[in-house]
Amino acid sequence: MKIEKVQDEYAWELWQARRDEAIVTNRPLVERPFHYRNTVHPQKYYDLYACIGWPTEVTDKDDGKPGYIAIVGIVKNNRLPQESVFQLLAEIEQRDIQSLLSKFVELRAEYGFGLHPGLLQTLFGDPDRFITFLALMNEGLTAKGGERAAILVSPPDDFYSGKVFDNYVRALKSCLRAENPRLFFGKCDILKNRVREFRRDDPVVMGIGGLCHSLLSRCQWMDQTRENLFVVEEEGDENDVQTA
Repeated sequence: MKIEKVQDEYAWELWQARRDEAIVTNRPLVERPFHYRNTVHPQKYYDLYACIGWPTEVTDKDDGKPGYIAIVGIVKNNRLPQESVFQLLAEIEQRDIQSLLSKFVELRAEYGFGLHPGLLQTLFGDPDRFITFLALMNEGLTAKGGERAAILVSPPDDFYSGKVFDNYVRALKSCLRAENPRLFFGKCDILKNRVREFRRDDPVVMGIGGLCHSLLSRCQWMDQTRENLFVVEEEGDENDVQTA
């Protein structure tokens, strides 16, 4: 496994202290009492997210564009957590739906799935495409690992707006701008080789662009102070926390 979870010994006390301080100072967000560490190189993350761009429609002219899945880490920034940069950790392309989802199952196992409730269980993407394929995949996954093993697909922010592709291209380009970039490629080449030209409904843009748009819209790797989102898991580590 390339990711490990690092949690403070007194997670509840630390989280409550941070929350109280944030409320007193009128801050809406509070850092969680745990993070993730990369075991391959010295990098730490507040959280990890995954996205999917489904393969485009097959026509009589071509086989469409392959589907795309990526995993992104929110690099830990102790000074300004809200301005953390995004590290592209892994990405895959496949035309076949079952192969694409199977590859994701392998990838998420490498990048910490199971270390914390909900970690890499959800893909940001179109929840209405290939529902049957996803249901069949989840049937096999849950039979082996229970409900938490299922793959969930959640729409990125503004997914159902009329300007969804335009929004996602702009968010992606904003994260890749030369001055103060937010998204870094690492050793990943698929997105890197596509940044010069984005074609309409490109699965790469719909996947990683939708994720970037959502991350820029909401600081999802931190907890809100205006409501209690702290939940102690009934099973597993007694110090585990989960945000709603």
